Amino acid sequence: MRTVSFLFLLIIIAWFFTCSDSTGNNKNLATLTGAVYGIELNNQLVPIEGALVNVENYFSQATSNTSGGYQLQVELSSDNATNLKVVATKAGYIQASATVAVKKGETVQVPDLTLQKMVNDTTGTDTTGQDTSRVSGDAAHIEVFGAHEQHIYVLGSGLPETALLRFVVRDANGVPVDKNHRVLVEFSVLNGPGGGEFVDPDTMTTQGGLVYTVLNSGVVSGPVQIQAKASVNGNVISTIPVRVAIYGGLPDAVHFNLAADRLNIAGLKFSGIIDYITAFVGDKYSNPVAPGTVVYFSSDYCIVDGSAQTDEMGRATVRFMTTAPLPPSPQDSAFAHITGWTYSDLLQENSIKTRARVLLTDQTAPIMVSPTSFSYTNQNVPVNFTYTVQDVWGRPLVADSKIKVSATDGDVYGDTDITTQDTQASGPGLTQFSFTWSPGDSLQAPQVYINIKVTTPANGNGYQSVDILGNKQ
Repeated sequence: MRTVSFLFLLIIIAWFFTCSDSTGNNKNLATLTGAVYGIELNNQLVPIEGALVNVENYFSQATSNTSGGYQLQVELSSDNATNLKVVATKAGYIQASATVAVKKGETVQVPDLTLQKMVNDTTGTDTTGQDTSRVSGDAAHIEVFGAHEQHIYVLGSGLPETALLRFVVRDANGVPVDKNHRVLVEFSVLNGPGGGEFVDPDTMTTQGGLVYTVLNSGVVSGPVQIQAKASVNGNVISTIPVRVAIYGGLPDAVHFNLAADRLNIAGLKFSGIIDYITAFVGDKYSNPVAPGTVVYFSSDYCIVDGSAQTDEMGRATVRFMTTAPLPPSPQDSAFAHITGWTYSDLLQENSIKTRARVLLTDQTAPIMVSPTSFSYTNQNVPVNFTYTVQDVWGRPLVADSKIKVSATDGDVYGDTDITTQDTQASGPGLTQFSFTWSPGDSLQAPQVYINIKVTTPANGNGYQSVDILGNKQ
């Protein structure tokens, strides 16, 4: 009995270590899932059961189920992202493939693999034995056949840089041209960003009416138009140009910048003011990165949205809102610093960062003016004034604040009608101003009042006003 118990204990221990080893190995596995479809002779897209799916150069394969789905795993040795070519084959069909970038521990969805029905041009019967009468007339139309990639990425990005484009050549009755009516189809890039993009092959003779070419990206992003055309009995037939977008590559630190919509907001006075922060993200070729690239944000003060995705020009915009916490010593610094970061590699291990700052200003301070009073005579002797408009910490007011200088008699000129700009700087023309008052030669009024008034927009620094009294001698 003791022997049996001892053997049972050994089995449990062996089972434990086996499970531990299996779990450890799973860390190196990448899982690929997808589906296989077939384009039948009537151009219907149907799931393909029993297609063999394998990963090129790896010992991993699977068979598609009744809905065309499959799943397989690949053991990777490198910690870096690896490009895997997934190939689907089945008797009676032209094989299809797709390339995906994966890394250890990931589950990746492979683009649909679409198999095309093969035809025996000699007998008119396909390899499945179904009747496929394919006798055609002369070529009359070229059409795009099946789905194709809508976008690829610039050369050297490490992302998919090619797009397979398939075409079918038909006669006037819509029948794909047979071997007796084969035509040479030419492929060309009609329009593109001019970064070295090209198609290969640039010519192909139809087989079962089908031809294909591959668009290869260059180093500049932008839309590309590809045309397929053929000459038939002296006439040219062609497709409407097929459009594929070339997106930018991975984010580059030199082409990464943040900018605030407003540089100066009254954030020390009001909570809930919304400003907008935009990240501008480009690749190493100065192209916008691919739309949907995620940029993350944080701030030392107030609140900012955590992330945003780039648009077609590489812009990602978030909201920045004034609230606690605020700078604790605004007399020393009243800036909120917003940090944006994103990843410059596929593994999201190398982050790049950039910063912007927003000035948080406070209530408008009492207007300081010199001199604070003056006297005048019947002689036209001007009086010069200097004055300062700023917040209580000595910083400029928010943009579109209005400064008006007026007098009950005489004339004022100089800095008498000011609309402030969006700035974080102080000094002449920003917080320090001057004007001159002139009585003229015949001023009889015994007293003159000069008024300096400051008004600010909604959620601005606030109103201030001061009067300067002048007495006639």
